[in-house]
Amino acid sequence: MSGKLHLSEEQLHQKYGPVVRVAPNWLSFSSLEDFDAIYGFNKSVEKGDFYAFGRSPGQREGSIFSTKSDAIHRQKKRKVLGPALSSSKVGRYEPIIEEHVAILLARLAASQPPAVRGIATANVAPLISRFTLDTMLEILFGSTIASNPYTDSAAAGAICSQLRKISKAAWSYSLWPMYGWLMNSWVINSLLRNRFYNKDCVQTGMAGLAAAVQRVIMRDPQHVIQSPKPGIVKSWLQVPVGDVNRMRQPEVLAEAMNMVFAGPGSMAAALTAIVYHLGSEEGQVWQDKIRREAAVSSQSITAATIPLELQAVIKETMRFQGVFPTAFPRVIMAGAEGVIPSLSMPLPVGTTVSANTYVLGRSREIWGDDADQWTPKRWVGDAEHRRQLETKFVAFSKGPRGCIGKDLAMIIMAKAVMGLILQWQIRSMGSLRGKSWLEMQYDECWLELRRLSTAS
Repeated sequence: MSGKLHLSEEQLHQKYGPVVRVAPNWLSFSSLEDFDAIYGFNKSVEKGDFYAFGRSPGQREGSIFSTKSDAIHRQKKRKVLGPALSSSKVGRYEPIIEEHVAILLARLAASQPPAVRGIATANVAPLISRFTLDTMLEILFGSTIASNPYTDSAAAGAICSQLRKISKAAWSYSLWPMYGWLMNSWVINSLLRNRFYNKDCVQTGMAGLAAAVQRVIMRDPQHVIQSPKPGIVKSWLQVPVGDVNRMRQPEVLAEAMNMVFAGPGSMAAALTAIVYHLGSEEGQVWQDKIRREAAVSSQSITAATIPLELQAVIKETMRFQGVFPTAFPRVIMAGAEGVIPSLSMPLPVGTTVSANTYVLGRSREIWGDDADQWTPKRWVGDAEHRRQLETKFVAFSKGPRGCIGKDLAMIIMAKAVMGLILQWQIRSMGSLRGKSWLEMQYDECWLELRRLSTAS
């Protein structure tokens, strides 16, 4: 519970090799070939009860994240991805992203104490958490939940800190299911309910958001559809009746809440680490490179047209820091006993297997002797060189269960980074220390900011 499990797992692999036992019936692997076998297209390596997060199957509709069966997952993926999150669809959310980047920059400017010799300091970690949550909520729901930005509203309460606590709790529920079942019982829920009301007896924080989302999707979906801006939930609800990709309202609710939990925290972790490394001594030259690229590139971008120097910084940071440093386990089912290439003997059905993206990202066998260094230039080269690196890059996972929000996340992070460094020359202060639960969490990331003369 110290938030350092990823470091312990890395040390085990360094000491004992590519296969280590991390629990009585749980093996951890550190080779790329084993990662591909576990998370690739092997139909008989499936998700287990870990993804129930302590809830019984009847407590809620399952989302794409918690779905065990590959066949059902394929159906859900078509419904979730096609109408709203495909590479051709995410560009429609760019104006919303730009609005929230402007809000982030305004908050950052307002948070700074008086500048000394034109240099101000700020802790950007909490501001980035608010930015990713506000951005994701408006992309999901438009203005139907609250006026934007959501974290400025009275209904938000302490929602950012609550989301972080929920992430930590969900991780612990999965590792200790009995604890999860207890904490999800009606007795405990009734005892905790009053904690999420303000003095006016109005639900706030995560409980208030969940109630508002359920109300608008289950009772008033037309309100979402009539929103003037594009939105993910709006796109799902607009799929025609009778279309095989149309979701029932409980499915829409489950997938929407899954994205509330899965998106903002991981993007905040990645973006915080990115700006920290850009502010390092090694990162100064990369700030200048990205500014030069921004000066000659189109303002509108897609995940595929993000300037190469910026792509290099984003991907290298995600490799080096590990946004999801906790391994996501799978279970060996009948027919998959011999799929792990590094093992000479078959595994018993029911064995839990995993490969930690943090461990793979720091592996010298995969990335070379400089794997423990932040080196964006490794991503700069011709198309074939970059393609080869992509086969090693597992930050978004791989295979049929890879991150469905990858393109959207890349655009959000790229827009935020460009907005920040076009306003300021940034320099990191101190070190960046995070704790790993389901995603990496950072409380502090201090930067010195010197406003550029070219900034508007």
